[in-house]
Formats: sequence, structure tokens, C-alpha cells
Amino acid sequence: MVDSLLIFDTHPVQYRVPVWQAIEALKPGRIRVIYASDCSVRGYRDNEFGERVVWDEPLLEGYSFSILNCVNGEPLTGWNSLTGEGVREEIDKFSPSAILLTGFNYKYDFIAYKEALLRKIPIWIRCECQDEAFVRSNIKSFIRFGFYSLLYSPIKKFFYIGELNRLHYIKHGAYPQKLRAASYCTVDKFKALDHNSKSRLRSQARSKAGIKESDLVIGFSGKFITKKNPCILYKMLNNMPSSILQRLAFYFIGSGELEGKLKSLGQNTLKEFGIKSHFTGFVNQSQLTQHYLAIDILVLPSQRMGETWGLVANEALQAGCGVIVSDAVGCSVDFGSWDRVKVFKENNADELAKCIVELSHYSRDFDWAKERIGNYSVDAVAVSIANELA
Repeated sequence: MVDSLLIFDTHPVQYRVPVWQAIEALKPGRIRVIYASDCSVRGYRDNEFGERVVWDEPLLEGYSFSILNCVNGEPLTGWNSLTGEGVREEIDKFSPSAILLTGFNYKYDFIAYKEALLRKIPIWIRCECQDEAFVRSNIKSFIRFGFYSLLYSPIKKFFYIGELNRLHYIKHGAYPQKLRAASYCTVDKFKALDHNSKSRLRSQARSKAGIKESDLVIGFSGKFITKKNPCILYKMLNNMPSSILQRLAFYFIGSGELEGKLKSLGQNTLKEFGIKSHFTGFVNQSQLTQHYLAIDILVLPSQRMGETWGLVANEALQAGCGVIVSDAVGCSVDFGSWDRVKVFKENNADELAKCIVELSHYSRDFDWAKERIGNYSVDAVAVSIANELA
């Protein structure tokens, strides 16, 4: 047990801040979060979304924090873009009983790690790293193994976000008694809505998109980039039975460099198959609910280019959607056995089409995943971390 915890995070992240807020509610005054930048509050250009992003959730309320603004150039664009200036002073000022790190992607993270070691302050981590997100050569895997084994050797507690993350820690020397479950999570925006409200929002969103109530809506949510592989949704149509094609519609939430290509594919698909494609554009956090409710099956077809988890799957499950992910998506190991979740081989359009056919037989049920997705809640993660505080 420790009395105080200093958390080092890159910037206020919309799915991590609720955890800090919940821990503060459970253990008032025991945590403080140190941010390298407040770019997500002030606004910054997200190159993968292809536009300026300012999250519309209250990210700086309900907990104690400091913002260092130790930024070199554009934040979050490279190892040295968050420099770590001021980290040493923050640690000395608050004299924490332990330090929690959320990643090892920037100079800022390693300075916090180094300063904690120098002061013999226990280090905890809750990171996304796993070993299946990329294809690596044997030489690179060998070097990486040595690096992480050395990096993790002083760590006192490992909070794992999912099964692949847990296995990664164990592989690189973490003892089981140091492991704590702290699953990848996001706020459940559907929890407070009753069935009638969900039905009304679903109908409104479909009506606005020009989609019929009887249509089978296949959705994609996220950045329109090569890593996410959204174009495969159109490639799979040649493998789809006519009975499904006749009632199919696409619903794309997001933006990015492939937007033009996707819209062109959508126009061609409308001409060839009569299938409508709706594009919402970038949607901020507070407005996502109605769009997920409009969808029947969410697909995350990512390639093996760093999809360590796939948080949109959590959101879709909260909304009661069926979910299909490629085997390159981290959460496929955790969710793949669930009734209305299917996993297909990366880049295999034929397998994807078969998964959609299988899930098409289910009627829409807003609550089918309600009980199981509760284990991936903000409250569950907050309790896991708070239990280590005195």
C-alpha cells in the first residue's frame, strides 16, 4: 500500500481522464496527474484524422493535476516532442510514495522513469504494449526482448489492459504477483439511457442518414488510415450473398487520408449494388452515442501495424452492436469468444463477409453485452488501482 501516487501522462486523454477522476473519488487527495502537454484541451492537429482536434469532454476537472508544457515543436509527433523538462521538480515537490507511468513513447516518459529510479520511488505502469501488434524480424524481436526485460526489471506493479498485454509483461520477466487487471476502458455513455431513448436515437440517426429501419448497417469508427484498413469493407462485397446485399448499408464515423477514396468507393458501390454509404465526418466524444446506436455490426479490420487494443470495440459493445475485428486487433483475444463477436484473418475479405453473414441472423439487442462489458468499465479499473493505495 502507498499513501500517494504521482501519475505521468502525455496529455489529457479522453479515455484515461475518467479513470483519474474515479480514483480521486475513491481516494480523495491521494493522486496527482502530471501532463507533459494540454494539447487535447487547447486543440492540436491530428495528422491521422486530418484535422484539428479539441475533445469536448471535461478533461481537467475532478482531480489534481499539473501541466508542464514541455513541448518541442508539435506535440505527440516524435520521441523528443515531449521533452520532460520540469519532471524532476514535480517529483521533488510532491514526494510521492509511488509513480505510475502510462507509456514509454516519449523522452518525457523515460525522464520520469529515470528520476523515480534515482529517488528509489516504486514505479507502476499501465501501458498498451504487446507482442502481436507488428510483424518483426528475429533480430528486432531479440533486441526488443532484451530492452523490455531490462526496462521492466525495476517495476513494482503492472496494470494490464488485456490478455496480450498481460502475456507481454510475463514474457519480459514480470512476476505474476506483481500483475493487476486494469482493462482497457471508456466511459459507458449508453448506461443512463433506457430502451425507448436508445430506439429513438437510433431511428433519428438512421433517418438523418437516409437509411431504412430494415437495413443491416455495417459501421466503421475511427481514423480513415491504412492501419485501420476501412477499404476492405467494400472489397468484401463480391463475397457477400445477394440476400445480404439487398439490405446492406455502410455507416462511416471519422475522417482521415483515405476519406476521398472511401467516398469514391461508396459512389461506385451505390451504382453497382444499390448500397448506400453514409459519412458522418469527425464526431466528438459527446456526440458519438446516436451513431453507434444506428449501427448493427461494427467492423474494425485493422492490419498488423500497431492496433494494440481497439477501443471502438468497447464502445460498440456498450451500444449492443455485433462486433467484428481482424486478428491483428489486440482485443480480439479478449472479446473473440463472446456470442456476437467474430474474428477474421487480417486482410481476408472472404472471411469478413462470412462473419457478417453469421452476425446478420441476430436481431438488434442493446443490452446483449451489458453484463460482460462491465468488467471493462472505468469503475473497475479505478478500483483496481485504488486498491493499491492506503
